[in-house]
Amino acid sequence: MKERERVNGDTGERSPAHKKKSSSLSNGVTPTKTQCNFSEASSGECVSEQEQELTAEQKEGAFSNFCISKGTIELLRARGVTYLFPVQVKTFKHIYDGKDVVAQAQTGTGKTFSFAIPLIEKLQGEMRERKRGRTPKVLVLTPTRELANQVAKDFKDIIKTLSVACFYGGTAYNGQIDLIRSGIDILVGTPGRIKDHLQNSRLDLSKLKHVVLDEVDQMLDMGFAEQVEDILRVAYKKDSEDNPQTLLFSATCPHWVYDVAKKYMKSRYKQVDLIGKRTQKAAVTVEHLAIECHWSQRPAVIGDVIQVYSGSHGRTIVFCETKKEANELALNASIKQDCQLLHGDIPQKQREITLKGFRNGVFKVLVATNVAARGLDIPEVDLVVQSSPPKDVESYIHRSGRTGRAGRTGMCICFYQRKEESQLRHVEQKAGIAFKRVGVPTATDIIKASSKDAIRCLDSVPQTAIDYFKESAQWLIGEKGAVEALAAALAHISGATSIEQRSLLNSDVGFVTMTLQCSEEINNISYAWRGLREQLGDDIDRKVNRMCFLKGKMGVCFDIPAVDLRQIQGKWQDSKHWHLTVAAQLPELAETQREGGRGFYDSRNGRRGGSFNRNRFRNRGQKRRFD
Repeated sequence: MKERERVNGDTGERSPAHKKKSSSLSNGVTPTKTQCNFSEASSGECVSEQEQELTAEQKEGAFSNFCISKGTIELLRARGVTYLFPVQVKTFKHIYDGKDVVAQAQTGTGKTFSFAIPLIEKLQGEMRERKRGRTPKVLVLTPTRELANQVAKDFKDIIKTLSVACFYGGTAYNGQIDLIRSGIDILVGTPGRIKDHLQNSRLDLSKLKHVVLDEVDQMLDMGFAEQVEDILRVAYKKDSEDNPQTLLFSATCPHWVYDVAKKYMKSRYKQVDLIGKRTQKAAVTVEHLAIECHWSQRPAVIGDVIQVYSGSHGRTIVFCETKKEANELALNASIKQDCQLLHGDIPQKQREITLKGFRNGVFKVLVATNVAARGLDIPEVDLVVQSSPPKDVESYIHRSGRTGRAGRTGMCICFYQRKEESQLRHVEQKAGIAFKRVGVPTATDIIKASSKDAIRCLDSVPQTAIDYFKESAQWLIGEKGAVEALAAALAHISGATSIEQRSLLNSDVGFVTMTLQCSEEINNISYAWRGLREQLGDDIDRKVNRMCFLKGKMGVCFDIPAVDLRQIQGKWQDSKHWHLTVAAQLPELAETQREGGRGFYDSRNGRRGGSFNRNRFRNRGQKRRFD
């Protein structure tokens, strides 16, 4: 029988402190240390000091509440971790006490340290002679090589006295065989490579004490279920109390997770659920935006989005559905920042170099397929861009979870085409989020962001370099004037010498989005067409594109060719009924518009102008003025 644990009651909500933006894992707080010094105190008695003033969440996660050795605390602090996060708090005692655990928590909440810290403390408390050829006591299975490397690194960062090995495909067997012969305490790996070593009788898992399945739902998605169970059968005996402690961690828990739990875990396993009945499955620290854009315009618009929302100094991950799309996007000149690729065709060694470079800030934009979406904690990712709606909700949850990690806020922008609107709504319903529909960055947005980046770049120029250019600067000021010269220099530095006008409705080049607001609710969109014709003539039919209702039906929104903007503004005069303006940002649109409601678009050109009956009111004996 399982015992289920919820956080903050039935809702599973995180405390308000966890939603606050933070510049580091530690939130700038250094709580007092607590130790269970196994080498000096055989009783393992915990020692605590006076704690600083902390938030409620930090008090709950303070090291003084847990049996964590002094050495581990120091190594955690070196990683910037000064208190445990909620999932770590809720699982520590269960794991430390040897209980089997199924833990479900949102992406980016610190699941790796949830099992790494208590397992390390247990192993240190049971220190054994480090004999050559000793077999692993801990096995951690992950679905991807990247996640295996990340988990192994987390272990190595907080334990220096135990041997940690990482086995995965795409690397030579010889080095791994040497490690097996030398002796391993903690083994992290992917199912395929671990199974290979078992089948060749190189690896002995008969003395395992702890088994961790990390991102178990992804293992199922990637077809590893059978391989995982083949590995587990080696280490487990039916209904035996001597079976290894089993820990299952994931952001989502499909039925297979519970099938594994029933088969391999003790009957009274613990279930820790930090999601509970809440509808929102994605990280609460992430803002979700959606931009409608045709695929042909996407590379250029993604470049503008990165410039405005992340800039040259922020870090961005762009996720693509295919390797071909990722290759083409990474090579596109629209992305002005340094950019690198990460997908399955990249050799493993190069993938490791690429990830290290991104973490260290060597380049700012990473274009990747789903291979990089699971479990990788890359600090301070400011923006995640998804080039199209993913085919399943779990993919969206994990992709968007690359930002807004460890309490920091982040932003995820999803591109879609009109025909993909239903997929977007499906993600909203299943992930429990609401996309804010926004338009593409305007020329003003791009110029402001580019100017800010260029000015920041000037701050990094050393005085010795400036001295070399003073003579040229003086000449340029004399020729153009100080303001003109500096403005031209900033435009060139930022690369914003040519900016295209785009529709806010669908990102098409060469269009301007306008709003026509009415003093009363419009029940039929033909009223708006009549209002435009009254002042602009019948020729407006050919120019207006994609007319749709504003939210509340107090007006409409539409595109016009940018070349016609001045002519239309020159002819138009606002009246007591109508007010026409250029939209600075995408206004909220009526829900029926996004659902393809009747009366919005013509199947040939995206508008209904040609079907308007000029005499409809006369025929019905109605009179209505549009002035």
